[in-house]
Amino acid sequence: MRNAVRSVVVSVAVLLGGEALAQDRGTTTGPEGSEVGKGGYVSGPGGLGGFSLTLDGGGAITTSGPQFGTPLFAGVTASYWNQEFYRIDLSGYYVPDPKLWGVLLGPSFHTTTWPIAFSAGFQVGLSIPNRGPVDFLVSPRIGMDWITQSHFQLGVFVNWDINVAHYDLSIVRIGLSIGYRF
Repeated sequence: MRNAVRSVVVSVAVLLGGEALAQDRGTTTGPEGSEVGKGGYVSGPGGLGGFSLTLDGGGAITTSGPQFGTPLFAGVTASYWNQEFYRIDLSGYYVPDPKLWGVLLGPSFHTTTWPIAFSAGFQVGLSIPNRGPVDFLVSPRIGMDWITQSHFQLGVFVNWDINVAHYDLSIVRIGLSIGYRF
């Protein structure tokens, strides 16, 4: 009998204590996002920033014909994130051996998974060699990004830069990117 009475007393104490410590639900009256950092909700992965800047580098392999002496490239990408799943990229790169510049612009679509997001995109732009004519590029892109809750980004990607006028000058760029979203 004592055990039954103790169990009832402990159960009533826990129920009353839980009710006393519970917070009432309320509404917020500030502008959207005003609760961020003040005990409310937190922004999504990568923060609220709509822009990012990444440094890119890796290998540049020709699709046909002779390979470059040093098949490397370096570049930079500036992105505008319209939504977490959609961004517009402006990319520039340089392949030092044939002294080839490239400038690309286009959208990229991302999965909303976190912290790893997969992406697919399509860019168009110009191939600007040191000697010879400027050519039009069409460049499908796939990638994988690691986005932390800070603004740091790290990714891998593959771009197939198809030279429309001279297919023999088309290259596949396989690279790493490191950047910051602000």
